[in-house]
Amino acid sequence: MTDTRTDTPIRAAGAAADTGTGYGRSPATHDARLTEVGPGTPMGEALRRHWHPVARSAGLTSDVPHRARLLGEDLIVFRDGQGRPGVVFERCAHRGSSLFYGRIEDDGIRCCYHGWKFDVQGRCLQQACEKDGGLRRGLARQPWYPVEERYGLVFVYMGPPDQKPPLPRYECLEPLGEGESYHTDWLAPGAQVLGLEQDFNWLQIFENAVDPVHAAWLHSNHSGFQFEGTGTTGFPEGYYDHTTAADRTTYHRTAHGVKYTWRYQDTKGPGGGPVDLDWSVECLLPNIIALPDFVRTVPDVRHDMLLWVVPVDDTHHRLVFSLRSADPERASSFVFGIKQNGKNGWELSEEEQQRFPGDYEAQRSQGDITRHSEETLAPSDRGVVMLRRMLRAMVDDVEAGRTPAGVAGPGEPARRVEAGLFTRAGTGSEPSVPAAAPGA
Repeated sequence: MTDTRTDTPIRAAGAAADTGTGYGRSPATHDARLTEVGPGTPMGEALRRHWHPVARSAGLTSDVPHRARLLGEDLIVFRDGQGRPGVVFERCAHRGSSLFYGRIEDDGIRCCYHGWKFDVQGRCLQQACEKDGGLRRGLARQPWYPVEERYGLVFVYMGPPDQKPPLPRYECLEPLGEGESYHTDWLAPGAQVLGLEQDFNWLQIFENAVDPVHAAWLHSNHSGFQFEGTGTTGFPEGYYDHTTAADRTTYHRTAHGVKYTWRYQDTKGPGGGPVDLDWSVECLLPNIIALPDFVRTVPDVRHDMLLWVVPVDDTHHRLVFSLRSADPERASSFVFGIKQNGKNGWELSEEEQQRFPGDYEAQRSQGDITRHSEETLAPSDRGVVMLRRMLRAMVDDVEAGRTPAGVAGPGEPARRVEAGLFTRAGTGSEPSVPAAAPGA
């Protein structure tokens, strides 16, 4: 190649051209089948075959309605004066005003614009400005979705009515023991009713749950030990050895998803000798994380919490959890159990975020939706690959008219969750999951 102004070569003869530069790269893309959740999208339809938590039971009162965008749809969640929860479309079926400004009454919600009132199943009970309350009010219907309450949460089903499954049960959350209750509050402003919202795609945090080796770098070597209890009530510092993390981690399919098992040693045996321990976190389809207590790690106890990653739309998600405990400190240690430079994430300056990044900084910086076409996966990403394959199979099943994984069947017993800290019985043996509580 020559410089057209001088007819002289731009690059010296025989000099090798630069390789691996950013010039001429194809436009980056994301995997739409896994990440996009609106009506009619492949993943959106698959997720609509499942129940999703939409609000905290204790936070949802008969005071005011709440906006609850979910799977790309603008909804209103409310509790009427009789205590019944309801989920309806935000736009009033009359003239389109937002029911966010509606008034909750004993038997429903009334639009602020012309006084049309709808019950929790969208039936029009009254048209305030029409003769006799609306002689043809029975013809009007506010679009609505079925709801159920369990584990201190309000769940909504947004899928085909003729395929509505039972709401799944989980033995780790039932029955409640003596003095136990469900803890569901993030203890943060703005998250008391609907959960904690974050501004990036739901899959980025869901697959993080089966990427344990990031803890051996991000949460320790890069940013300093971030898990509360490290070296005392929680993991020993040697747990985070990044040079052996991949070798100590295995990945397994479970009855309802995928889990990883991370082997490490701790001095908890007779005489203080080292004991082999297995730490397991499970992802249950379609969007549930079973995360054990990482602040106070106690081997061989029944798991006690589930965390739902609920897609708001393609670029936002909401975190909702239910935790069964008699100790309020258990919920507090979960909510505030990860510190960055000794602080909660919202207390950091921009410089501290850069110097001591945590999960949010790493996942949000991937983009609104990460560019899957630009990933370079490695052997330690095996859990992520397994989870994506399961999610793709779930989408394929829905498109083929089959019941996807994760959907409960009639009469199904409470599901067993394979998460926790387990004493390894012997070299190469698999840990056993603690038995369910009586009555589960």
